[in-house]
Order: sequence, then structure tokens, then C-alpha cells
Amino acid sequence: MAIFGFKLSKVESRLFENMKKTKSVFPEETQHIEFGLALMWNLTQVTQEAVNDYKAKPNLYANLNLFGRNRQLLLNAYFCMLCSNYGTQFVILRTVLDNNNLMRLFNKNPQYAFEWLPKEKQAQFPSEIQLKYGKSGIQKREFKRHTLVRKQVFKEIGKEEVWRKIEEIYNQLSDYTHPNFLGWRELMGQQKENEILMDLPVFVIDNAIESIKITLYLIQLSFKTFVETFKDYTSGFADQLEKWQDGFNKLIVKYV
Repeated sequence: MAIFGFKLSKVESRLFENMKKTKSVFPEETQHIEFGLALMWNLTQVTQEAVNDYKAKPNLYANLNLFGRNRQLLLNAYFCMLCSNYGTQFVILRTVLDNNNLMRLFNKNPQYAFEWLPKEKQAQFPSEIQLKYGKSGIQKREFKRHTLVRKQVFKEIGKEEVWRKIEEIYNQLSDYTHPNFLGWRELMGQQKENEILMDLPVFVIDNAIESIKITLYLIQLSFKTFVETFKDYTSGFADQLEKWQDGFNKLIVKYV
């Protein structure tokens, strides 16, 4: 089955070649990532069971939306990883990290979740909820990661180490999101003394290792945030979430 037309057949061949290499070099990691992605789809059932609480809890309603975004973003990021499109993957993964931080902020303070929603979505909540969370009159609020997110989510001293880890990953991903020279270096090759732009993505073991490490970490973070949000409804998936956690703990030590 062809993905592209004839004019891009060379690109398609390289993508399949890179996918084969990635899966052969990292069989355990790719299988566990796929298990995690499938579990994210299965957890949609949890969001449906919580539907009666959405009108009373703005953070559940907002985080339902953000979880859906991350589920799709992580799937596309994984495809990029398999194809050795590491730069594109990192652009996607920075949004995943932003969304996770926002979800944790909303769980800390549901009023922020209410203020994040557009006016027409706020109006769908019962009048008592609008009165409780809408006193500021703010709608479509934007949040800066270095201000409210850091102060509210990571203000406990015990979470400083977690914040430093997130900052490290965020800064690395930002080199690809912003037009920094440090990002996208895997697109460049060497021809004698000259640096050249390569035609096609190449499987590079060091880049693949970094890509897998960050992908595993962000899927883990996504599950942590999801359980924090929907903790009253996840009991039916406790075994699968524990299986993910055990596999993650086994794999991530290779990348620390």
C-alpha cells in the first residue's frame, strides 16, 4: 500500500526503511509506546463515565479537551519518531508538555479552567457554577508557563526536582519549536569539507535514543495527569495503568 504518489516514492521508501530500523533496534520501547497509545484511546471510556460531573467541575471539562489533543498529538509524534523525523516530533511534543502543565494547573485551581474557556462554553455551565468561577469575567485566558503554571503547580518544595526535569525537556524541545540554530541539526550532513542539507531523513541512533526517552516520559506524564483529573473513575483501568507503569520503570532506567 502506497502512502504518497509516484513523485514522492523515494521519500516513502526512506520512511519505511527508517520505521523498520527503529522497530528492530528498539523493539521493547516501541511496543510499550504502542501499548500506551492504545491505552490512551481506551481511557476515553473514563471520560464518558465522568460526563455528569462536567457541568460542576470546569477542570474536568477543560482537561477532557486537552487530553483529547494530547492523545492525537502523541500518536502523530510516535509516527514521526518511527520515520526518524525527530525535529517534527519535538515540535509536536512541546505542545504535549504545555497541555500537560495546563491540565495540572486546572486541577489545582478550577477557576483557571473556567477562565480558559470561551464565553459561549462558560455559558453552558449552571448559573451557580458561573457565579462561583466566573466572578472575574475573564474568558479565553492565556497562561504563561513561567508565571502561574510554575507558581501554582510546582510551588511545593518537593516538586522542584520535577520542575527542573520538565524545564530541561521543555528547553530541549523549544530548540526545535523556535528558529534556534541548535534545533533540526539532524537535517544536515557532511560532504567532504562542506555541510549540506540532506534530501531525506536518516535513522541516527543518538537522535532515536533521545526521541524515545522523551516520548516515554511524556506518555507517562500524560497518564499521571489524566489519573489526577479523573481519579474517581479510573478504577476499571487500574491493572492496565499499573502494567504501563511497570514497563515504563523497566525501560526508562536505560535512558537516565
